[in-house]
Amino acid sequence: MVESDGESSAIHFNRTTRGHCDYRNSCGNAITVPKRLRIYFRFNRRLLGRLPKIAYGLVRDVYQAVLGRDDVVPGMAATVQTFGELAHWHPHVHAIATEGAFTRDGGFVGLPKLASEPFLKLWEHEVFRLLLDEGRIAPETVGQMRSWQHSGFSVDRSVLISAGDGDALERLVQYIARCPFSLDRIVKVTPTGQVVYRAEHQDCRKFPDPDSDDLRAGVSRNFQVFDPLDFLAEVTQHIPDTGEHTIRYYGWYSNKSRGMRAKGAMLKNIPFAAIDAEEEDAPFRKFCRSRWAALIKKVYEVDPLRCPKCGGQMKIISFIEKKDQADVIEKILKHGGLWREEASRSPPKEASTIPFERTYTCR
Repeated sequence: MVESDGESSAIHFNRTTRGHCDYRNSCGNAITVPKRLRIYFRFNRRLLGRLPKIAYGLVRDVYQAVLGRDDVVPGMAATVQTFGELAHWHPHVHAIATEGAFTRDGGFVGLPKLASEPFLKLWEHEVFRLLLDEGRIAPETVGQMRSWQHSGFSVDRSVLISAGDGDALERLVQYIARCPFSLDRIVKVTPTGQVVYRAEHQDCRKFPDPDSDDLRAGVSRNFQVFDPLDFLAEVTQHIPDTGEHTIRYYGWYSNKSRGMRAKGAMLKNIPFAAIDAEEEDAPFRKFCRSRWAALIKKVYEVDPLRCPKCGGQMKIISFIEKKDQADVIEKILKHGGLWREEASRSPPKEASTIPFERTYTCR
């Protein structure tokens, strides 16, 4: 179930990015904040949600500076991952961005190979400014951290997806949209309910302890033994708030930008998507049917249009809805010996005859 949920999220993520990346290169970005600052995002989802927008801002600013144009924007899809290898709190941004920027008329301007240093400097500056404006840290903290040899900020842009490599794009999307923990890494559950959970890699590293308030590094290890309630607390801290967007689109991929392009196409009398509700063989309806089957096959690894008896390819004859055609559904199921009559409900119990005393109160 965990893997299926992650894959369905990846499908939604991939739906926007894949069509654009078939003809231009894209770059995967992993952007982190230092351990000392992670605690400020742990109990403030609003603050956490600002990180992907900051990440897009620095990508846009660097691209525009390199190209020498302020009328171009990249396309970017981003998500915030809040977990580390041992399901501990580790907020960081994963993003897929085009290796170039779009002009207002839809043209694309490619970029030369860029170093990570400009992105890192801007990222460090913007995160410090965010926490200073929110009153979370003092200027002395900023000065101290900037004096360190390694500040803890990082920007990794080493993953490059070649134009047209849809499989590589899909693997990257599945990775960055995966679930906070993996059932395969639960080594065992002891008779007392303790959970032994292993890290993704075998080498030992200094992960934070589950009961750590400041998220500082603990002893080197590649596994963690959780008490039952501690394991639940460690996992449930990664559940987003109700209605919170976990995948966000910016620049050329943003909902606003796509909507404006669709509106512009309609004004030019260009059919953006010709839909004929009455025509069963319309190209758009055929496309929707094929997407429906493909998505079910991708998530559940079962082809809904393959005959379970002979393995041949089936086709959809019609859809039957329960609210309007309940009698048709019953007739088909009875013919196939699959109809089950609902058991009649027993009559309600008789009302209690125990006397009661009515009381009154004064107000």
